[in-house]
Amino acid sequence: MIFLLINLAITVFLMSFSRKIDTQGDFFKFQRLANLVIDAFFVTLLLTITILTSFIKNDGLTGTATALTFFLLSLFSTDFLLFCFQFPHYKKSIVAGIFKILVLIASFIVIFFKVDFIGLSLTEGFIFNGSPVLGPLNWAHLHLLIFIFGLPFLGIISFLFRITFIKGKLLKQQILVSIGGVFLCWVFMSLLFIGSIQLNPMLNTLFPLGFVLFLLVTYKGFTLSSYYDTTTLVRAAIKGAVNFLLPAILSGLGYALFLPIRETSRLYFVLIFFGFSFLLFFINYYVVKITKKSFGVAEIDYANTLQEGLASLDYNESASEVSEALFTVLQNTTQVEALDVLIELNERELVTAYSSQDKVKMLKVNPDVFDVILNADRPIIFKSQAMTHHVLAGIKDELISMFEELEADAIIFLHQGRNIFGAIVLSEKRLGNIFSTYDYDTFLDLYSYFFVYGYYMMNIAKEAIIGTVSRELQFSGQIIQSIQDNVDTIDNPKADIGYISTSAHNLGGEFIDFIKLGEDRYISIIADLSGKGINASMSMVIVKSLLRTFLMETTDFKELVQKVNYFIRMNLPKGTFLAGIFMLIDFSENALYYVNCGIPALFMYNQTYNNVIEIQGDGKVLGFVKDVSSLVKVKKITLNPGDIIVGCTHGLIESKSMRGEAFGKERIQKSILENLSYPSERMVSFMQTNLLEFTSRELDDDVSILAIKYLSR
Repeated sequence: MIFLLINLAITVFLMSFSRKIDTQGDFFKFQRLANLVIDAFFVTLLLTITILTSFIKNDGLTGTATALTFFLLSLFSTDFLLFCFQFPHYKKSIVAGIFKILVLIASFIVIFFKVDFIGLSLTEGFIFNGSPVLGPLNWAHLHLLIFIFGLPFLGIISFLFRITFIKGKLLKQQILVSIGGVFLCWVFMSLLFIGSIQLNPMLNTLFPLGFVLFLLVTYKGFTLSSYYDTTTLVRAAIKGAVNFLLPAILSGLGYALFLPIRETSRLYFVLIFFGFSFLLFFINYYVVKITKKSFGVAEIDYANTLQEGLASLDYNESASEVSEALFTVLQNTTQVEALDVLIELNERELVTAYSSQDKVKMLKVNPDVFDVILNADRPIIFKSQAMTHHVLAGIKDELISMFEELEADAIIFLHQGRNIFGAIVLSEKRLGNIFSTYDYDTFLDLYSYFFVYGYYMMNIAKEAIIGTVSRELQFSGQIIQSIQDNVDTIDNPKADIGYISTSAHNLGGEFIDFIKLGEDRYISIIADLSGKGINASMSMVIVKSLLRTFLMETTDFKELVQKVNYFIRMNLPKGTFLAGIFMLIDFSENALYYVNCGIPALFMYNQTYNNVIEIQGDGKVLGFVKDVSSLVKVKKITLNPGDIIVGCTHGLIESKSMRGEAFGKERIQKSILENLSYPSERMVSFMQTNLLEFTSRELDDDVSILAIKYLSR
């Protein structure tokens, strides 16, 4: 009964295993492996039926079931041989199909016409009766030798032959792992044969477990995304010994040492042994920490290290120095051998701005190809994905050609909206490892860092391509200013809008933006990104671009703020935060909705009371916590003719005079009252002039001011 249950369990396992393999994508090799699993499933299913029929002692039925079992065994073996012959490029082959049919016909003739009797006995195991053909072997024995050892051996020879022609180290490793699986299967079946002679003849009915060993080992080999050389394996062995083997041995010795105490007091024994185990765990923890760098395997979980490296890039250095630093970071984490950075020179043409191998490459931007990439929201493409991912199936040939032309294994496309302006091209990894799902998730999480670098290369270091742009950072300031000025101007007779956003040191992280939602509805933002210089300006560009992207996905005002907060927290460099205010102006309702996100002051002049009051409201700076849904609140103001809304950043309030006195909120309120009759643009200009006269020197901080005069209902 136990043999019946074991085979039944194997049948169920193989059925679920085939489904698991089907989820691996459309790798042809996984499809072929799934076919082998299905073959093994039917072999085991018929073997289970054979064992079941042996209980009812129907020799005819049992014999037929046994014969079918071994016929399906020949199907499994033939498919394995073809699996080996065609690895790794599986295509439909007429020759392979004819070969398979001929082999199966031969197997059918031997099983059903050349063998006198095949059956299964609960006491004698498998029974093969027939006249000898080769020495003591009859047709059934010969059949088993051919399909259990002969054809698989030819498959191994084919594998070994192919190793000499395959360049990829990872593919070679997969072949060797699969060969190891075959040897495990043979060893297991040999042990079963010996056990059936000396212990129980029915042990031979467990031969499907050998298939399971082979299939699991091969599957594991195919799912490996890292190549393990001798050094890596030795390090892994040492790490395993330090982490597990050594503590286990010491624990066993301690148990044996303290065992005599158990005879006198079980309580003392338990306390001493657990105390010893805790001390051992404590010591082992620090031993592992000390030896980790020396004996640990190559870093696999590198996301934090990569993020720290990307965040540490100093964009005040030259383009070549920044690019070299980026290459060093990627080398130390992802183990890539080469890096190429391509930046847009002409429309739809990317050329080399940096190459670690001093190679010049060019990429034509095919709109049809990149539309698919952008629509699929996959700015990061791996060569392995180009051949397998269903979303990219329509452009597979173009992508493969692109990877071959660029000598790339991974490409990070940099884009603003629908425009591809650059590409970070990564070569194959040092040991031939493919880029894995972990690599993809890590790159996607850190995409904003790559965007910042690409933006720097495009707008500041573009002289590396065309050789005519000045290296002065003033050029980047002009670009930043042009991006700041790119707003949807509010054109509505009900309101007069004036604003100014000035950087103290040419580059900064403050901006004011207007986004048109409809004829009568606009989003307005005053934002101050933490930091100074180019790093802050890069964050500003990203957030400014991001706002429009998020508005395409959500119509909820509060949800927009939550999305921006989450992005800053999870994607921008650590320590980045946004202080400002989000406003929704609805002219149809004569209302202003706003969410305060740490803006230092928001003032409102009410014509009815002829007074300026502060209406800051509740709010938290964005970027400190992942979820701000419970911390931000939407406030509403009803606007009447003559009302004025003024918002500003810290630079206006906290700038100090030569005597150390802050400009302060009272001067802002006074300036509003003194300039009520002027247009809002003049009001903002007067406020800035007052500030410059007050400080009597250049500003130390960025300043942004927004004024909204409501004219009519």
